[in-house]
Amino acid sequence: MIISYNWLKEYLDIDVDPQELKDILTYAGIEVEAVDNIGKNLDQIKVGLIKDKIKHPNADKLSICHVDTGQETVQVICGAPNCATDQKIAFAGIGTKLQDMKIKKVKLRGVESFGMICSEKELGISENHDGILELPEDAPVGENLSSYLKLKDTCYDVEITPNRPDLLGMIGVARDLAAIRNKKIILPKIELSTSKDKIQNFLTLENFAPKKCTRYTARLIKNVTIKDSPIWLQKRLLAVGLHPINNVVDVTNFVMLEFGHPLHAFDLANIQDKKIVVRMAKENEKFPALDDETYSLTTEDLVIADAERPIALAGIIGGKNSLITKETKDIVIEAANFLYSNIRKTGNRLKISTDSSYRFERDIADDTADIVSRRAAQLILKTAGGELLEGKLDSYPAPQTPKKVKLRQSRIKKVLTIDLSQRQIAAYLEGLGLKLISQKDDEQIFQIPSFRKDLTREIDLIEEIIRLFGYNNVDTHLRSQKIMDRKRFYLRRKLKRIMVENGFSEIRNWSFGDPADLQKMEIQAEDERWKLAKLKNPLGDSFSVMRSTLIPDLLKNARFNFNHGQKDIKTFELNKAYTRDKEQKLATEKFHLSALLSGNSRPIYWKETNQKIDFYEVKGIVEEIISLFPLQDLKYLQSTENYFQQGQAATIQWQKKKIGELGKIDRKIAGKFDLEQDVFILDLDLEKLFSALKTEVHNFQPIPKYPPVLRDLSFIISKKYEFLKIKKEIASVNKTIKKIVLFDEYQGENIDLDKRSLSFSITFSSDTKTLTDEYINKIIKLIIDRLRSKFDIEMR
Repeated sequence: MIISYNWLKEYLDIDVDPQELKDILTYAGIEVEAVDNIGKNLDQIKVGLIKDKIKHPNADKLSICHVDTGQETVQVICGAPNCATDQKIAFAGIGTKLQDMKIKKVKLRGVESFGMICSEKELGISENHDGILELPEDAPVGENLSSYLKLKDTCYDVEITPNRPDLLGMIGVARDLAAIRNKKIILPKIELSTSKDKIQNFLTLENFAPKKCTRYTARLIKNVTIKDSPIWLQKRLLAVGLHPINNVVDVTNFVMLEFGHPLHAFDLANIQDKKIVVRMAKENEKFPALDDETYSLTTEDLVIADAERPIALAGIIGGKNSLITKETKDIVIEAANFLYSNIRKTGNRLKISTDSSYRFERDIADDTADIVSRRAAQLILKTAGGELLEGKLDSYPAPQTPKKVKLRQSRIKKVLTIDLSQRQIAAYLEGLGLKLISQKDDEQIFQIPSFRKDLTREIDLIEEIIRLFGYNNVDTHLRSQKIMDRKRFYLRRKLKRIMVENGFSEIRNWSFGDPADLQKMEIQAEDERWKLAKLKNPLGDSFSVMRSTLIPDLLKNARFNFNHGQKDIKTFELNKAYTRDKEQKLATEKFHLSALLSGNSRPIYWKETNQKIDFYEVKGIVEEIISLFPLQDLKYLQSTENYFQQGQAATIQWQKKKIGELGKIDRKIAGKFDLEQDVFILDLDLEKLFSALKTEVHNFQPIPKYPPVLRDLSFIISKKYEFLKIKKEIASVNKTIKKIVLFDEYQGENIDLDKRSLSFSITFSSDTKTLTDEYINKIIKLIIDRLRSKFDIEMR
């Protein structure tokens, strides 16, 4: 269901902004699933004045209008039949974005046009495209249309639980908010004047299914004028996603959304013998519905009929044989209630779901039928004119006696652990429409309104009290115990699964290490890994410290495997590394993920050529791991570690922090660990990766409406320029460049030794238009010119 912020303000003095109201609704149990700010696209549309209108010299149906925009007078070509001199209109100037269209200067039959005079359909106000929107004479020229028509609104898409049908209308939501904010709800005043003619002289009612139709009311209005609804009514419907149809149908929809109780309007001229009959359908009886489908009914379906045929499927959809048209003069307003289970069965069998059936299926109140009938009559008289006949037809076979529920103050305290006086309790519940009947000592008795059928027990009232009091306002008596960080725990488990899926085997080594291993790896003296946490009583020199890196043990594991004939290995360890400054009492513990790869990339297979593990395969695994984290602007820089082979290793940097490294172990270092074949290592600092989760913000990115365009670009460039700088320069050329992928690097024949050939795949995309070849070619030229200027490239 959609709730409008502006519409709510008609029933309640809302003293909070739309964002705060969203939180209040959610805490009150009305879950907000989405928020939409409507009308903001009409800020560019101005109120204009047609100063003069002349016939187009080269077109019979076009006119040349000169429009005063409040800042200038512009020439506009218009083909609407209703445009006229001294008329106030909605004007869209050059550059205005209107739905999927951008207004440009055009020539129509040889005459220039500098904007557009808009119809209601073009503005998204209604489906009316017969002519331009005509504004009142007092509309101020130059003011933007959304401000003048007050079209700006904030709408909330909310999820209403099945037990709360009272919240399926604006007034129900306003009632809940009024109780929460301790305010008074402002209900519309319904005053009706009737003619001397009585409805019974023109229409009769028979209810042959009193158990399925618990109440049926009908009112009759004669001599109405069917036309478009006034702007205020259209605006309310559009805000909540309904398209205006005509003034009578729009009123029935408006009142349904206002009170949460559906209505329907019939054309009296199409009701045979002027008789309304509520009955069960006949077997295989045909019913032509408003959705242009003809349904075959059964004896389990409830219909509203006249003397001959069904004219509505009760509570679900109206009939095409009694709909309101422009020729309609006399209308019957139906406001009824039906057995919710019957509506649900019929709707499911016929696969029909409407705003009406959605509400009836949730067991709404009988009493509301008369209220919404009177409200609809009031608004139809206001928007369509006519005269309301005296009285109403009303079949109400079994009026319900209001329920009473006993509530104990002591029980509230025991269940909720909060102290509330009986006065506070009464204030909360009376705000929801309950009535205090009596109270004595610890006990209060409340009468439940008909629209709250979900309140039947004492615990139901207690639940309402805590909902209004606020769960977050209850004092906490227990401290939360943080035994472990679940998010990190499950993320570590996921990382292990990724490694296994890539063919790795997990290793678990001792957490004790040998300081000599750091010397073998030639780790520099100022490196943090030399801040060792030493053991007071070690088993020996080889176990005298807590490991500050996992890499040495992986190298030793590899030696053991090589010596036992296992030449193709992929192993990893996810464990803690320990460092300690002199002034620290306890060591700092950080999770690291380290892995070793050597030999063939895949098991030997007769159809495939054996491929050795290389730097790029290791980098691919690193990128798969890092994709789990919300890292932007990640950089791969040339590594300066002594234990890596130069040109075959990289340091991974994010926000100027080193988060990991990968590369090929230098042959000299490998020899110190008695390794005779090439070995690749990756090492990631998981603590720094986990820290990125704290800044994680999920933003929805809609699927682009317009197709992307892919272009390849190859050029020769000096080796001194880093890939990241080249990529950043390309990306800065134009905002339509969405993705840049390096798919080839070549060094060799016909390329100078100090240069290399790079090939990029560039993806272009726009959120507002389809990109043409001409447009893309211009951007490609700009990219080439920029790269020539910055990096002295040669095109291939």
